[in-house]
Amino acid sequence: MFRSRTPALAALCAPLVTFAVTLAGAVVPPASASPGGAPPGGDEPIAGFTQKNARWERQYEKLLSGIPSGKLARDLDAELASEPGLATTTGDWRRVQRIVKRLKSYGLQPEVKTYYAYLSMPKRVKVEMTAPHRVSLPVKEKARPWQKHFEDVIPGHNGMSPSGDVRGEVVYANYGRPEDFALLAEKGVSVKGKIVLVRYGSVFRGIKPREAARHGAKGVLIYSDPADDGFTRGKVYPEGPWRPADGIQRGSVAQIQLAAGDPQTPGWPAVKGAHRIDPADAPMLKGLVPTMPISYGAAEPLLKALTGPEVPKEWQGGLKFPYRFGPGGTQVHLDLKNTFSVRPLWDVTVRIPGSERPDQEVILGAHHDAWTYGSSDNLSGAENVVQVGRALGTLLKQGWRPKRTIVLATWDGEEYGLFGSTEYAEERAGRLRNAVAYVNMDGAGGSNFGPAATPALDGFVVDASKEVRWPGTDGTLYEAWKAQNKGKTPISRIGGGSDFQAFFQRYGVPALDLGASSTGSGGNYHCSCDDFYWMSHFGDPTWEYHAAMTRLVGISTLRLANADVVPLGYRPYATETAQYLADFTAEQRKRLGKVVVDVSRDVDQAKAWQRAAEALQARADAALRAGDTAGFRRLNAKIMQAERDLLTSAGLPGRPWYRHQIYAPGIDTGYATQRLPALYDALFVDKDPGTARAYERRLNASLRAATRTLTP
Repeated sequence: MFRSRTPALAALCAPLVTFAVTLAGAVVPPASASPGGAPPGGDEPIAGFTQKNARWERQYEKLLSGIPSGKLARDLDAELASEPGLATTTGDWRRVQRIVKRLKSYGLQPEVKTYYAYLSMPKRVKVEMTAPHRVSLPVKEKARPWQKHFEDVIPGHNGMSPSGDVRGEVVYANYGRPEDFALLAEKGVSVKGKIVLVRYGSVFRGIKPREAARHGAKGVLIYSDPADDGFTRGKVYPEGPWRPADGIQRGSVAQIQLAAGDPQTPGWPAVKGAHRIDPADAPMLKGLVPTMPISYGAAEPLLKALTGPEVPKEWQGGLKFPYRFGPGGTQVHLDLKNTFSVRPLWDVTVRIPGSERPDQEVILGAHHDAWTYGSSDNLSGAENVVQVGRALGTLLKQGWRPKRTIVLATWDGEEYGLFGSTEYAEERAGRLRNAVAYVNMDGAGGSNFGPAATPALDGFVVDASKEVRWPGTDGTLYEAWKAQNKGKTPISRIGGGSDFQAFFQRYGVPALDLGASSTGSGGNYHCSCDDFYWMSHFGDPTWEYHAAMTRLVGISTLRLANADVVPLGYRPYATETAQYLADFTAEQRKRLGKVVVDVSRDVDQAKAWQRAAEALQARADAALRAGDTAGFRRLNAKIMQAERDLLTSAGLPGRPWYRHQIYAPGIDTGYATQRLPALYDALFVDKDPGTARAYERRLNASLRAATRTLTP
């Protein structure tokens, strides 16, 4: 998981005070309750609902809002983070059983679905500095007294890295980006036959060994520099939230910018007996060299002994000496033995059938696996899904039923390459044609709100944020969100690195990712310090941000499941797409000095799509005023199809698993969002104008289809 959040709120939250009145036989907090309490919206209209159904919806939103509890959030984390939960291990299985037991206690019927994924486990991990003197470097953090089952915390491991026993001189390559290796070449520094030392950050970790391999390196060490998430930022764990000197950032180097899920079953489910490709043919595993993570305490002597010219200012990290390129001075022996095998992993799902459209689904998911204890990444998300389950179980006992089917899920194997969610989606590809939306949570227990979404859901996210009181403030999440961002409500576009990828970028299910973090969250990322102690001392000491996020995703899920007209707005989507196309033209002039791929007709088509979206919204508003049930069905069919129209069955150039033509993970960034990925990849990465023109034709066909879909 990768999470980038907005600046922190300074105030800490206050304890929850509970008041209650009775409404239609249900316990419902009044609108004045704070900070948990009922949503503040009162009797205001809800986008996508008739006036009558909005009143019905708000009754249950009030009931739901009174149920999430900071105390339960704390208790859940104390239980689920009591031992490490690395995917496919015994600790992971026990975590699954605890989640199942909780959901059953709420009157729900959870199902455990087993998939089989090809992944790595560390068998031997040794790193030794061999020159200018010999030092055996630590490969695991020291245990803290409160950390139980610490023997089950794996040493520093980059999942899916090949094994290797390599020796060589060290070259420092900053963040290991393509432009960093280009600068090394410009300076006359070769990494061929060397071991490259890079720092975490800026791009997905899997890009770093890929680039090192392309330039001839035979091994990679990745460390977390204190300038990025250590002592230069503030006090370190356990005195503060930032990464300590022994803190190691684990993580997979599987090439998730090329595909996601089990590497041996790209595009089909990894069920028992499934056809499997040879690992050597798996796109996610290609082009890598032996790679492992170390702490900045372990990296310090390597960096300090390097000789050669000093690096530019922007390459200098937080350690208190000048960084140098190398090679020279420092030599390393990396002895890495990773065992690969197909192992079972376990998704937990709950299905609550809809009363009117059981074939249409709203899916709320978060992964439960973790590199270590995982209180932040991602038990904070999984625990919120469990709390939503508790709330929905209470509503069901009151006689409520969703109009559309709600699926609650905690996924396994996300950390290795989005395994559990991808296999689930690939197995249910046909059913996903009727999925209204996928709601994701990956890091959801802190004061700083940071959503990502398809543009069609921007307005929906803003509206939902107005319904939740935000701890530590006198107002709503919406108001806190604006205060954090100078009066704006920024919503990122979906890129890579979490469980929304298969749903959105392969199957075209509209998706949103609702998360929150606290100052210093980067310091515990994939470290043994991501534990209950960290969360209870620094992340969310009162656990009320967890409860507030449960209210947000609970209300969001209810609205998507119960709306008369699905609340997806395509006018801003079309407007953004037209701007992306204009930017692509400008980028061609900047990089190539001329326009090689003409997208002017696509700009015109995006504007036609915008006009069709405006007209459809007018028809939807009229249907809602009239209570036109038959009209709702026709409108919803069109609204749900429009995102799917943006897919191409051909897939993106060089990475056919991805099908979305507007958004994908950046081919050279892995996490960051690439707009118009086929056009940019073909023209600027592959330098293939012919392929770029072919994809322009596919994009134009998709924009025409989206326009036709929204037209009467």
